[in-house]
Amino acid sequence: MYGESVFTTMRMINGHLCDWDYHFDRLKMSVEFVYGPFTDGSEWFLILKNRLLEKCASESGDQVIRLSIYRDQARGLILTGLASVNDLKISLSASPYGSDRSEGKMLKLRTCAAPVRPYWWPAFLKTGNYLETILSQKMNMKPGDDDVLFLSQRDTVLESSVANIFVVRHNVLYTAPTGPQVLDGIMRKKVIKEAEYFFDDVQESETTIEQLYKADAVFGTNSVRGPFLIDKIDDFQIMYSQDFVSNFEALRKRVLA
Repeated sequence: MYGESVFTTMRMINGHLCDWDYHFDRLKMSVEFVYGPFTDGSEWFLILKNRLLEKCASESGDQVIRLSIYRDQARGLILTGLASVNDLKISLSASPYGSDRSEGKMLKLRTCAAPVRPYWWPAFLKTGNYLETILSQKMNMKPGDDDVLFLSQRDTVLESSVANIFVVRHNVLYTAPTGPQVLDGIMRKKVIKEAEYFFDDVQESETTIEQLYKADAVFGTNSVRGPFLIDKIDDFQIMYSQDFVSNFEALRKRVLA
């Protein structure tokens, strides 16, 4: 497979795919970018959508669902050119979804330089090749760390390997602009949408490492865990008041509803 695939990961609660429309819209853009255009005409995405929903129909209960889409490649040959969307393969993997994945434990992050992507890499694209991320974790994380926190070449905060990052200073919410190094995350969109109810302002702007260490709060977001607090970055310990934790829990429940 050469690491080739596009994918999305989402929660299924009581057999319902959470935020399905968001996930499919982003997946559709990724499929079109990597594998399109298709011979099926303008209706190709409806064919794909029906195939994906049929694949999910056999799953039920509370699950974490990962849908990967790829194209078979002949050995020693990378296929290019027009194809039918029906030629794409769909893989579904499911694992039990428990409250321990979204509640309780705060995470500890270790800063490191981000692998550099080309300027044309779209912010919506999620691909299946995680080798660079795995090696970054292996080379930088210390005992007790949960994940890496990627920094730009200018030492500004980008994202972790599995989450968008939000920084709170003086009740203003900051998050890095999307781009080649920052995924346009689905939970990120929802937090920005709801931020006006919990913060004085929200800004998509860069945060330096010095500003990060002076933050009042730092949290991450992804579609499986939802928003989750971060209590340590490198050797910097973040302490939270009960008022903030209560406010954060209200935000978390609102975006997960």
